[in-house]
Amino acid sequence: MKNSMLQWVELARQVSLGVAPDMNILRERGSDVRIARVSTPSNGSVVVKLWNRSGLRWLVRYLSLSSAARREWTALKRLAESGVPVPEPLAYIPRLTGPAAHTQALITRDLGECGDVLEYLKELIRQGDQEKEQTFCDEIIRVTAVMVRLGLLDTDHRLPNFVVDPSGRPVRLDFELNVRRPLPRLWTRKYGLMLGTLLGSFVFAVQPDTSKVYGFASRLRRALEPPESVLRVAEQRMLEMLRRQELETGLQIKINYPWEIN
Repeated sequence: MKNSMLQWVELARQVSLGVAPDMNILRERGSDVRIARVSTPSNGSVVVKLWNRSGLRWLVRYLSLSSAARREWTALKRLAESGVPVPEPLAYIPRLTGPAAHTQALITRDLGECGDVLEYLKELIRQGDQEKEQTFCDEIIRVTAVMVRLGLLDTDHRLPNFVVDPSGRPVRLDFELNVRRPLPRLWTRKYGLMLGTLLGSFVFAVQPDTSKVYGFASRLRRALEPPESVLRVAEQRMLEMLRRQELETGLQIKINYPWEIN
């Protein structure tokens, strides 16, 4: 185990310095975040995600186990153990010391070539395959319900944070902003923002067909049974997203209280 961890640390350093063989950078945000796919001789293809954090604020988050890397690692472990489709977590490196341009690393199993979840859902709608469409959407709802049950509240829980794996299954990515909150029903705002962000992103995916929004929202409510106070926050969050869209694009979508259970 120790030797394996040393190998992961060395791989993370190589990716950080840009010298890893067979490395393909998937996403980069300045010197702050780097995500790369790397082929390894013994572990196949993996994804290395790196963060560059420094200063007092990062030190506090590191000591309190609340850094973005730690939050993502914890969420991946808990969700994988609960049968939720997420990238398999392989290694978490809380302090990447030595010659490196980043300070923390997370390594997961590569999912392979995945599809865009919005395009996949739109294609299901175009095909008119309502059964497959509902099964797909219900899996999104199931993942959401498991996250809430585990107390993983993520205010950035939206459809674009899913991808579609080669089998057509939605897989959730990116848990940097999730926070662990036991008894999530007591955390009205975070819980509501999580549901509202998901619902708003669903509106964007299926618009202008608002009937699908009401069906999705009612199934989401039935699966989670959140308090009415959470639903109010969620609805306001959805409406804020729609207002922003109207200001930016001129497209006006009207949805009133989507939570009715038929």
